[in-house]
Amino acid sequence: MKKVIMIGPASVSKGGIATVIANFEKTFSSNKVKIHYIASWKEGNPLFKLWMFVKAIMQLCYLVIIQNIDIVHIHTSQKGSLYRKMIFINIAKLFRCKVMLHMHGSRFGIFYDKQPRFLQNTIVNHLNRLDHIIVLSDAWKAYYENLCDTPVTVMENAVEVPLSNPYTNTSKTIVTFGNVSQEKGSYDLLRAIQSLGAAYKEYEFIFYGIGDIPTAEAEIKQNNLTNVTLGGWVESNQKQNILENALLHILPSYHEALPMAVLETMAHGIPNISTNVGGIPQIIENQRNGLLIEPGEVSDLKQAIADLLDNEATRQEMSGKAHQAVQAKFSMNACNRKWEELYATI
Repeated sequence: MKKVIMIGPASVSKGGIATVIANFEKTFSSNKVKIHYIASWKEGNPLFKLWMFVKAIMQLCYLVIIQNIDIVHIHTSQKGSLYRKMIFINIAKLFRCKVMLHMHGSRFGIFYDKQPRFLQNTIVNHLNRLDHIIVLSDAWKAYYENLCDTPVTVMENAVEVPLSNPYTNTSKTIVTFGNVSQEKGSYDLLRAIQSLGAAYKEYEFIFYGIGDIPTAEAEIKQNNLTNVTLGGWVESNQKQNILENALLHILPSYHEALPMAVLETMAHGIPNISTNVGGIPQIIENQRNGLLIEPGEVSDLKQAIADLLDNEATRQEMSGKAHQAVQAKFSMNACNRKWEELYATI
């Protein structure tokens, strides 16, 4: 049996990586692989975060000695997350474990290009020490293969998929999941909603997530967007009800890997309007199971929203195809089998 340590944020934390780890904890089961989970980060004050990091180092050292660990599977993004994970890479290699780095950062290329040359060299040296890199899309696979010599494999995120499509085509609620920020296209969406005007006031747009809430609140108030609500962070026990009552999901991001928000909403048959970036085109087929626009194109975003709100039959057709697409390729069972096979090869 392969013994694996998985390191990343606590599964109860906010964010896509935590959701991925929570899904592992909840659904991954194998008689060939045993996973030990180590939380290296959780929301809290700086001292608490430092304690989580130090505790994770101690847990890693203990487990690699006591459990004879084969693989250390590390989740990371960019910036401080990557530099912290370099310490875990070095410790795992010191104990002669195989190391997989699971890259979730949608802005890694921008981050890397801004680093001074000596830090770029440090990053590449650590990437070359790895036994495998996991990415979320073909575009990122090409990027890392060009950056380092380590083998790279695409492993898409997975979600739980209802057996039957629960979509409610008569809902008046449109949602967006993710940090409220320029990067996620939040302000583009607010401008598109304003452009839709009074004809679509019956629909409520709810922004679920944390981020730059004061700026969003100010723009909502300034433009009298009475049908826009900031819903805050959604706990897992609240999400099911939201997913079962959403008409559309909109994520007009400028940078993405493969967003859990898109997968989770499509799994529930919710048509998506998103952007042609990162791994999103791997799951959303434009005009078939959703709509894709270019980031920053507010007029195209407004038109895409209007087109779907005006056409019930199109929404229903896209809903069925969205549910089928996620069920076929991104379900937990399908992805867990792929993980078991990948662990066996390392």
